[in-house]
Amino acid sequence: MRAHAAHGGVRLPPPPWLWLLVCTYVWELPSGVVWWREQIRDLWTDEGAYGPEVVASPGFAALRASTVSQLMPSLVLAAGLLAVALPHLRGWYTRLRYRLVPLTALGSTGAAAPQGVGGLRDFAASVAPGAAVMVSLWGKGPPARVYAAGWRKRRIAVSLGFLALWRREPARARALLLHEAGHLGSGEHLIAGLGSPFTRAVQAWPAVFLAFGAAPLVWLAWRHEPTASLMWPQVVVVLSRASVIMVPVAALWCAELAADRHAAAVCGRRAVEHALDEIGAGGGRTRGGLTHPPHRLRRWCAERADGSLVPALLALAGPVILLVHAAVVVCFTTVALVLAGDPWSSAAASSLDLAHRDVLTVPLWSALVGLAVLWPLLAPRWSRLWAAATSRSGDAGGGAGRAGSGDAGRAGDGLGPRARAAVIMLPAVALAVALLPSTGAVERDPVLRPAGPEAGAER
Repeated sequence: MRAHAAHGGVRLPPPPWLWLLVCTYVWELPSGVVWWREQIRDLWTDEGAYGPEVVASPGFAALRASTVSQLMPSLVLAAGLLAVALPHLRGWYTRLRYRLVPLTALGSTGAAAPQGVGGLRDFAASVAPGAAVMVSLWGKGPPARVYAAGWRKRRIAVSLGFLALWRREPARARALLLHEAGHLGSGEHLIAGLGSPFTRAVQAWPAVFLAFGAAPLVWLAWRHEPTASLMWPQVVVVLSRASVIMVPVAALWCAELAADRHAAAVCGRRAVEHALDEIGAGGGRTRGGLTHPPHRLRRWCAERADGSLVPALLALAGPVILLVHAAVVVCFTTVALVLAGDPWSSAAASSLDLAHRDVLTVPLWSALVGLAVLWPLLAPRWSRLWAAATSRSGDAGGGAGRAGSGDAGRAGDGLGPRARAAVIMLPAVALAVALLPSTGAVERDPVLRPAGPEAGAER
């Protein structure tokens, strides 16, 4: 969905990293099931590769506990699939959880209808046609959030405090609504937003990591068990694999920054900055947890919304975060192999080979290159896909939808020639590296090779 922009022209959305993440998980689901089946067999059954003495050691108990934190990223992605597959159930739960009522029925709930409700309804219909506005009667309800009540049923939930903000400072309230309209225009309400199991799983990640990832390490160091040293390499590997949580976090942050940019294109960056200040004053700096960028980062991006730097960063976020994840895996795996007895040179070579095979995969980076090259052509069609359900809405909504369709050919993503070249070249170079043959360092590694005498201890 696109609206007429008063500042900087009509903007195309950045690549849908959230949707690409979900599609990637579907692609890798079969291999993930096989891998977890092997892990369960090795760690929780008598058919595993570890001997009875190792299984009975305190260090092995810590290893089992740390595996829960390793499972968390998979649960996050599974929750994303659940959010997309069951929007009706999510809409029913969200409506009950936050005591949501339609904006038009607010007067029938016993509370006096606030002034300006008609203006709010008309503005929401113009910027988010087809999306019903719901009001939370719960005191701690959301200031303004989107959610899905069905495949084609889009909702914007606002709180009573937001209605007061609409009367007091309508410019800030409009910026908040435009931010949510940006989410609706990219289809992100089906994955994230209010009542999403995906965002709930991401928010639970720090507590799970501290309880099952960090606590076993502290327990191993405190007990000083002789067998504990045997489990340290494996625990480090578990922690390295758990770092994949940074990928969905980065995708969520990009979605929020892109929605801020959409609002700035329509009402100006000053209004967005003031709206961010309103969120920060209400405790919004930490309320979002991992699912929202820090307040300073959002404000920094809002100040540069009219330039080409922010759209370039959003367009590069996917390949960059995967490269950062690969670097983290290399560092952790190198430490694990050194603890297992490898020399530093051999450990680094094996870690790089593992990252080359597991992270720089040809299908994934081919998709990234294709998305980077074709996105200027795909972006208008992507926006029309999510606006298709609103083509039969009211006159105000239909007018906005027709305006967006008419501006499709004139819309731009804000990228200059150099920024576009960087967006295309970075994933292209990574794809070229992925196409290189394996160095064979893993097969030659005395710890990782399948036929090696210590392979079972490192599985």
